[in-house]
Amino acid sequence: MSHSVSPLSPRSPVSRFWFPFSLVLFEFAVYISNDMIMPGMPLVTREFGASAEMTTLALTAAMLGNASLQWLLGPLADRFGRRRVLLCGLVMFIVACLAVHYVQTMPQFIALRFLQGMGCCFVLTVGYPTVHEAFEEKTAVRVMALMANVSLLSPLFGPLAGAAVVSFWPWRSIFWLIAIVAVFSFVGLYRTMPELSRHDRNALNARQLWAGYKLPLSSGRFWRGAVLTGLAVTPLLTWIALGPVFLIERAGLSQMQYAMLQVPVFAALILGNVLLARQVGRWSNGRLLATGVAAMLIGAAVSLVGTAILAPGYPALLIGTTLHAFGMGMCYGVVYRQSLFAVDSPNRATVAGMLSMITIVVAVAVIEAMKFAYLHFGDAALGIGAMLAAALVAVLAANFVPPPTQDALAQPARKA
Repeated sequence: MSHSVSPLSPRSPVSRFWFPFSLVLFEFAVYISNDMIMPGMPLVTREFGASAEMTTLALTAAMLGNASLQWLLGPLADRFGRRRVLLCGLVMFIVACLAVHYVQTMPQFIALRFLQGMGCCFVLTVGYPTVHEAFEEKTAVRVMALMANVSLLSPLFGPLAGAAVVSFWPWRSIFWLIAIVAVFSFVGLYRTMPELSRHDRNALNARQLWAGYKLPLSSGRFWRGAVLTGLAVTPLLTWIALGPVFLIERAGLSQMQYAMLQVPVFAALILGNVLLARQVGRWSNGRLLATGVAAMLIGAAVSLVGTAILAPGYPALLIGTTLHAFGMGMCYGVVYRQSLFAVDSPNRATVAGMLSMITIVVAVAVIEAMKFAYLHFGDAALGIGAMLAAALVAVLAANFVPPPTQDALAQPARKA
């Protein structure tokens, strides 16, 4: 085993600023690639002659890409070094963004969205641990708070920026702009990212990998938390994935009107996170979870009743999804942490990777089911689906937090 040294020490004043800043740029580029393209998806499907149902695949493909490598990147980074692995992932992301300029079919576009989604794996599994190891606790906490804010603000900024771009330039311009941001990130990370991980030749041993994943997969409580987490995010992700269809294609709204309707939804998500941060330590985790689930149920009821009596039903879905997003912000961090610590594992990163993978697979399966129902039965199907998801969340959340609990830490929610 050996340690390699990056061009700049993590204690260097230059590295202390530019390394986390460059990593935040990478994270921002990955997240904004999901949000900026959504207003332009009707233009994409129109150009390629694809049906409206293909719109959701732009998001679900990226989500599946996010889930595809998390199980492997940790051991890869231990074997070859985090710096090398992260930079390779960033290069892949840049190439996938630039390659969009040459796509001629919808399947080619979806394949590149899958590769772009992989970028999130590198940020979460390789970048985050490096921040914690490179800096003292206070600095690391500040950096992670900044990165959490980026992940929360991108869905607010992304649709507005994407709508502005497609109003004046071709939709492919979105990925050129994202690639430029990612190139700046690469230059910064290449010059300033420290290499602190071990080059462990046994890190990719198949037996050791299975031993690490077997522990969470054999825990019923872990599975319960993973499914609960996946179901909790599906009404919000369905709003994002199907929004271009029922807001632009069917309701006839402009790209900018579509983007403006995202603001209250994600503002409510941020408000829920802020309230969670304020009440942690004052309220028990059980109370935080119950409050969040109650808001989700109320939102689902608004969506269900509103879509049944209103035509078009998107105003009711807007209000219902906004309430759901607030409830998700209130309790997502509690559910995530309880799931993460459902098993006593020596390798928490392995548990986190498996939790993320299951959450995303559950969310994608529900989104595709909701898409099928909507295309065949209309807005009311989305209201029914939101109610079913919220009801299942309430069932799974009952007694999920063991009383009493001293676990008052929770991380901010982000769309999966």
